[in-house]
Amino acid sequence: MRRLPIVPLSLIVPVILLTAATPANADDSATPSAEGASQLGEIVVTAAKREQKLIDVPISISAYDRETMDIEGVRDINDVTRLTPGLANIPTSTYGGQTIAIRGINSNTGASTTGIYIDDTPIQTRDYLGVVNNAYPLVFDLDRVEVLRGPQGTLFGSGSEGGTVRFITPTPSLNSSSIYGRADAGYTQFGQPNEELGIALETPIVEDEAGIRASVWGRHLGGYIDRVSHDTGDTVATDTNGQNDVAARVMVRIAPNQSLTITPSIYFQRAGRDDLDLYWPDAGRYNSWYGIGQPEIDQIVLPALTVNYDFESFSVKSITSFFDRHDERIEDYAPLSIGALTGGTESFVPSVNFHERSDTITRQQNYDEELRFSSKVDPGSRFSWVAGLFFYHGQQNYNQWEVDNIGDLLPVLFPGYTTLTFYGQNQLPGHVSFLENLNYTSQQTAAFGEASYKLTDRLTATAGLRVERSSFSYNDYQNGPFAGPASFDDSGGEKETPVTPRFNLSYAIGDGQVYATAAKGYRTGGANEQVPVTCAADLAALGLTTVPSTYQSDTVWSYEVGAKQRVLDRKVEVNGSLYWIDWSAIQGNIPLLNCGFGYNTNLGKAVSKGFDLQVQASPIRDLLLTVAAGYDDAAYSRTVLGENAPGTNVPTILAKEGDGLGVPGWQASVSTEYSWALSADSKAYVFGSYQYTGNYQRTGSLGVVGYNPYTFNGSEIQNTNIRAGIRRNGWDVSAYVNNLFDERNFLYFYQAPASGPDGARAETPRPRTFGLTATFRY
Repeated sequence: MRRLPIVPLSLIVPVILLTAATPANADDSATPSAEGASQLGEIVVTAAKREQKLIDVPISISAYDRETMDIEGVRDINDVTRLTPGLANIPTSTYGGQTIAIRGINSNTGASTTGIYIDDTPIQTRDYLGVVNNAYPLVFDLDRVEVLRGPQGTLFGSGSEGGTVRFITPTPSLNSSSIYGRADAGYTQFGQPNEELGIALETPIVEDEAGIRASVWGRHLGGYIDRVSHDTGDTVATDTNGQNDVAARVMVRIAPNQSLTITPSIYFQRAGRDDLDLYWPDAGRYNSWYGIGQPEIDQIVLPALTVNYDFESFSVKSITSFFDRHDERIEDYAPLSIGALTGGTESFVPSVNFHERSDTITRQQNYDEELRFSSKVDPGSRFSWVAGLFFYHGQQNYNQWEVDNIGDLLPVLFPGYTTLTFYGQNQLPGHVSFLENLNYTSQQTAAFGEASYKLTDRLTATAGLRVERSSFSYNDYQNGPFAGPASFDDSGGEKETPVTPRFNLSYAIGDGQVYATAAKGYRTGGANEQVPVTCAADLAALGLTTVPSTYQSDTVWSYEVGAKQRVLDRKVEVNGSLYWIDWSAIQGNIPLLNCGFGYNTNLGKAVSKGFDLQVQASPIRDLLLTVAAGYDDAAYSRTVLGENAPGTNVPTILAKEGDGLGVPGWQASVSTEYSWALSADSKAYVFGSYQYTGNYQRTGSLGVVGYNPYTFNGSEIQNTNIRAGIRRNGWDVSAYVNNLFDERNFLYFYQAPASGPDGARAETPRPRTFGLTATFRY
């Protein structure tokens, strides 16, 4: 097991000691010294469902405003994870799936462990075998991104067991107009050009009574992967993995009087890819042996209505939203089926032109309503509170068709067999070998509240509680020869009543605070879909004849101490925390490697412990330094045994004490920006950033079900970006190089345990990319 290093404590303790040197009456109106005035910005967040300055919120948060995201080149969730200690984005399947985890609470199956929000709307999905994953907003017209580390179940519900990522959009002004535009042109080495263009406009409709903000954005990323023939080596298609994305948003703010505000909005996003970012290392650099292109179109529409009314001592807010997601993709399943028929050897059969195409449509429709009551912000009051009711109804549909020429392959691998004699059923009309219609229904009804009381002028106690009634049900229909001799229709479900409390103590010291938090997180359980008869051999190897019908919810208890402080005349801001998380009844997936399916079960206990540290400093005027680092040691703390393997008295091992949970240990990012005056109204600047993500354990170790020696070790990843530009009269024009040193370590790597060398597939960071960016703010 990885040990927690001594470094974090030595870094965080000085933060607390430095606070003693800062006057206790320091406040936000203090003026920096004229020489070397601080360049540190002030970000306002709504992590506690009320507006607060980041330094005043007693939890571990990373927040990025639009200016920071522009200069860092943040365009999507992958860029956010590069900058954020404790936030990991883990690839989960050969079909482009990925899952996001905070502080080691990582799972690629069942309900999400991380809450994903657009404003106040949860959009996370229920994962299915690593191939159905979350949709994430593309970054253009955003006010900020907030990453809340640690369980947030009290205020944000059961989807936030490890933490929450919130994409916050700007609200229209009622008395001023603004324009924000961004254009980008670039080129990816070994590939094609990239283009981006977007504009956001904001203006009052009726002065002080109504305003509107509208934006539209589009991006094309050129491909850099070629498809080649495995038999001849000829190039079939070039630069296949291009992307085409668009997003649009309209929000209207209506304030008929000083107390009432009505804010309707609609958000639209369409993310399209022409092919996967995977290539086959043995086929050559950025070459793929896939037989067909694998495009995907993922579209989301989110209308929402927020109504806020301010009474004399409290306010009432209603948030109503409907999230509609429609995802269609095509996948090449030929390697998977060959592996299932040959005992895991995902290689090619030269004498047969075998092809298998999987068409998948995923639909997610969520309706939610939150009615929130909160006390007015009063600096003179010792007591503040927020309470509310929440209702959620979610429907998720997964429909799949597999079309192939299996009748040509079977006689070559198994002479004398046909589809009927091998599987017990002929193909369905249209050469369909497998058909699945899977429907999930989830519902939550909850009451929550949190209250804070100032015990002294410096010491504040906070307690919160959420009580939720949740239900989950599914219906699964499967047919075709891959499902067995006959179709089957399966259903199941469960109901639970989780209670998630949170307790916090914070003590103000100087221009900052120290705090301690204990909080519980929760993730709902579920029911397993029965796997087809083709998985019988895999089940038998585990001592099973069928998969377990249900799996239970899992929970975490998180304990955190931290400090936030501005020191040295506010030229340095330091935020740091230490945490220990106990995770119980962990939901995990047991892969059935040969047939391509799996099932969920509860895998005992784990502990995740570590630290995060963020430092921002402006030691001299026009120089800004940012350092963020984190370490996470997340591992099983107990071995979990399954049934005895057939013909033995030796139980299978489902999880092993000391095995990691599939997240990197070390994460760090460093950036620096220096600017200087060219004239009275223009400045030049240079910017550089470096990000590091450490290696990790992708599967269980030797002897654990699902162990794969080829994919066991996840690579470390390093990334360096540079940018230089000029700012003048609202314009910012810059040149950049991303992935300066053309990092090629694997983000994802898969090779079947029994396959030959031509079974490996991999994904690397996007190759070195050059470009020009122009932004305009008015």
